Amino acid sequence: MTATDEQLYQELLQGNQHSFSILYHRYFDKLCWFAQQFMYNKAEAEDIVQEVFTKIIEQPQHFNANQKFSTWVFTLTANRCKNRLKQQATQSHLAGQHATSVTSVNANIELDAKLLKARIGKLFKELNDKEKKLFVLKFEQQLSTKETAEILNIPEGSVKSGLYYLLKKIKEKLNYHG
Repeated sequence: MTATDEQLYQELLQGNQHSFSILYHRYFDKLCWFAQQFMYNKAEAEDIVQEVFTKIIEQPQHFNANQKFSTWVFTLTANRCKNRLKQQATQSHLAGQHATSVTSVNANIELDAKLLKARIGKLFKELNDKEKKLFVLKFEQQLSTKETAEILNIPEGSVKSGLYYLLKKIKEKLNYHG
């Protein structure tokens, strides 16, 4: 039987480093992909995720046992990204940084992807930031509407309407492309 994230976290609190390793491998790639939607830079996203895991190993008592681990760790990552972006904004005005970041998304698309995957990948690039985050959390990470709302710090109704319009947009784009 595979241990749940919450069970592994409890074991981590008791000093079991192997539990941390399992959680790390379960979430590292997912969190990097999520952080990259904020940061537009793969290396910076990986640095942030490393910071998140460093905080988890150094201060494991900060986890709220009433939450799902996945919701908590995604929220922690989102907050780290937001803080990093605020720090960057105060240090300098990096207007061109976001424009060059789109190329890092292109590197993640596999060359041998099926036609549908390639079309969705192309469509993904055309989405705005909010749509990208909704897409990743709901369809890549398969989080609930409630979890998505908590992570993005918006009402559940906004998640539902955002998903409705996102799916409508995707459907229109896929039907248009002959």
